[in-house]
Amino acid sequence: MRFSVEERDGGLSVRIDGVAGREQALVDAIRACRTSAWACPSGECMNIAEIGERVEQGTLVLALTPRPAARLDARGIEQCLRYMLPEEV
Repeated sequence: MRFSVEERDGGLSVRIDGVAGREQALVDAIRACRTSAWACPSGECMNIAEIGERVEQGTLVLALTPRPAARLDARGIEQCLRYMLPEEV
């Protein structure tokens, strides 16, 4: 499983490859992370207001929009993803 994070339109675009059959579990984990600063090391997920999602043949693409007056840091989100995703990332 690999991922990439890019800045787009005031938010972030996250692409996670090799997740066939686990897409919803990953989205649920990221949604849960938004509610607790203790859910991952950086706490950056708490700055996410909205998560748009689409699935493309085993790839999960997320559009992350920040909360009002917040900014999403790509490095912080990468740190959260490394913590939440299986070891093969």
